[in-house]
Amino acid sequence: MGATRWRLAVALLAAPGLIASACADPEEPGDTSSPAPEAEVDSSDGLPYPDEGGGEPEDEPGSLTGGGVDPTLTRDDVDCSVEGLDDTGEFQFVAAHYVVDGNLGATCFGGDDPTLTQAWEILSAIVPGGQLRDLALFGGFAGTDEGDEVTLAFVNGREDVDEFQMSVNLDEAEALPDEFTLTMVHEFAHVFTALPTQIDRTMMPEDCFTYDNGEGCYLPDSVMNAWAQQFWGDELGEFDPTAEATAAAGQERCDGDAGFFGAYAASNPEEDFAESFSAWVLRVPATTAGQQERYSFMEQRPGLVEFRQRAEAAGYGPQPNNFDGCGLGA
Repeated sequence: MGATRWRLAVALLAAPGLIASACADPEEPGDTSSPAPEAEVDSSDGLPYPDEGGGEPEDEPGSLTGGGVDPTLTRDDVDCSVEGLDDTGEFQFVAAHYVVDGNLGATCFGGDDPTLTQAWEILSAIVPGGQLRDLALFGGFAGTDEGDEVTLAFVNGREDVDEFQMSVNLDEAEALPDEFTLTMVHEFAHVFTALPTQIDRTMMPEDCFTYDNGEGCYLPDSVMNAWAQQFWGDELGEFDPTAEATAAAGQERCDGDAGFFGAYAASNPEEDFAESFSAWVLRVPATTAGQQERYSFMEQRPGLVEFRQRAEAAGYGPQPNNFDGCGLGA
């Protein structure tokens, strides 16, 4: 990414420390992406929402079937205190809302923040409303990072409910809106691939015959197992899935495979999937055969296609391919 600052999106799921990155440089967008796929696909795509994929999007952005905004909605099963939002003390939270049945509800921390509401509107325009029900809290924090690493967003599993919290950097949302949108899509990929319908966190690693990422064993018909087997294969046994995901950890793999969207994506299968998914949803043009192969994987799964359809209908993308190149000589 040259002299551009790294901008990180942190994914703190069941085990804190899994880092996700949207490594795109802010440049002017171009319209060089391939058209959305029209081929018929198998509806059994290994996704956790089998009844919501394919065809035209059913949930209109802003609908209270999911994705809407209703400040009267509340809940009492999640901790929205400053400690509950960030028990590490790493982030300075400014505001947070309950998410109730996939809708942005009452403010539960801080005050109303228009940038946070706008971020929700972007997210809900792209994510089908029913899938937003997997969020319990939506929070915004101040941009306190310094140096070359800036956290754009993070998701973490809530211990008190079987749902997730998404938190966004309000300063960076205003400074780099395109990159911020890319990051939110990346982060939501970590949500729907981490549901109990996708991964068994009770299984011991020695009993897992698919892919154990250190948090649990991906189910045989999960989207992440299909991804890992197709794009990682023998590599699954050659890295520590519990290690922090960094560009340095993926650099050697990136050097040898031009299919990755940067060295960070090459750090583990989850980051590879999330980077590829966010790029595909926002119609970042594939520049190598390996990147196009990843896009073809997405195009065969209606539950993923719906994200891209919604993003296009809402006017998000295409974005340019500003990811660091992989492959020797990139």
